[in-house]
Amino acid sequence: MTDLCETLENTVRKLISENGLQAGIAFPTGCSLNWVAAHWTPNTGDKTVLQYDDVMKLDFGTDGHIVDCAFTVAFNPMFNPLLEASREATNTGIKEAGIDVRLCDVGAAIQEVMESYEVEINGKVFQGKDLVDNSSNMCLA
Repeated sequence: MTDLCETLENTVRKLISENGLQAGIAFPTGCSLNWVAAHWTPNTGDKTVLQYDDVMKLDFGTDGHIVDCAFTVAFNPMFNPLLEASREATNTGIKEAGIDVRLCDVGAAIQEVMESYEVEINGKVFQGKDLVDNSSNMCLA
């Protein structure tokens, strides 16, 4: 995981300097695994390796520009409903956003989509839900 984060951050630094921008990394790359919803970053020397049955939430951004990117990665098809829920919720948020639209209304639309999904993991069904009332960090739990 450390190699993945370092490669991503080095690529961002390279792209920023190629465009002559005077900005850098906005925050450490987050690559939260499985039941960790967000904001986990491996420390130097961490030996964690991404596995076939892992779900990874990758989050990175650039400082000084309105750029923040987050997405979910899973290799096991068992998690495809989770990935579809995330994709549909993101697209709903984009469609709902606009001038004079309240963020709470965008969040409510995203939450409605997430809560309409469920995923079966090892024989147990999980319903989509909003975590800690924070529509920016949603998952099936």
